[in-house]
Amino acid sequence: MREALGISRQIWAISSVTFHELLREKILWSAFVFAVLCVGLAFAASQLAFADNARVALDFGLTSVSIIGGMISIIMGAALIAKEVQNRTLYLVLTKAIWRWQFVLGRFMGLLAILILNSLLMTAVVIVVVKMAGGSLDSSFAKSIILQIVEFGVLAAMASIFSAFSTSTLAAIFASGIWVIGHAMTDLRLLSQKIEPPTMRPVLGAITSILPDLTRFDIKAEVSHNLPVTWTFTGVSVAYGIAYILFALVVSCLIFQRRDL
Repeated sequence: MREALGISRQIWAISSVTFHELLREKILWSAFVFAVLCVGLAFAASQLAFADNARVALDFGLTSVSIIGGMISIIMGAALIAKEVQNRTLYLVLTKAIWRWQFVLGRFMGLLAILILNSLLMTAVVIVVVKMAGGSLDSSFAKSIILQIVEFGVLAAMASIFSAFSTSTLAAIFASGIWVIGHAMTDLRLLSQKIEPPTMRPVLGAITSILPDLTRFDIKAEVSHNLPVTWTFTGVSVAYGIAYILFALVVSCLIFQRRDL
């Protein structure tokens, strides 16, 4: 019991330091300011649109949250471990009684807290803009934000895998590729059934089975067009995302554990 409590305290300490460290990153606040400008542009576009002003503002707002949040997840996730190795600050941490998996988990939890905070701040801006455009929001909006936060967690966890064995730049490139592929998963599944030569179909099918299906978290079209989104679908998608995050963290820990430092 005492040992488990001690481990929890160490992970909490690492996550707390990571949270405050990332909170001072210029890229975080630059991205947030850019997101606010994008949402402001959405409001301006909604005033010029002939369609429903609130719907246009909501669509632009959710898209801004998705793009900016995804970029932050990838960039910061890619530097989660690699930056510590490059700056040699990791060696000081590992000299203490801390396991490598504790370091990875603590760093990820701190990053996840930053992603949640950033998402909530951008969501507040979107709500204000939609209200100014004369629109109203229902539970589907909350479901969309929840799913987007889970997606950010998945992207950050995937980026941490590459960060565990490569540089920040390469990790960001690899994670960006997964981001693009994940949102094209529906088309890739169709392509895996029709691609020529047929010998490529199992390969493409394996890729679509292993990589995360990020389309599960994208319900922006349903929200902006007032289409129903059930809590059952939301819950299953959240569970899928959490399972993938845990899987990615286990892989990250195993890779980092075997890395010669």
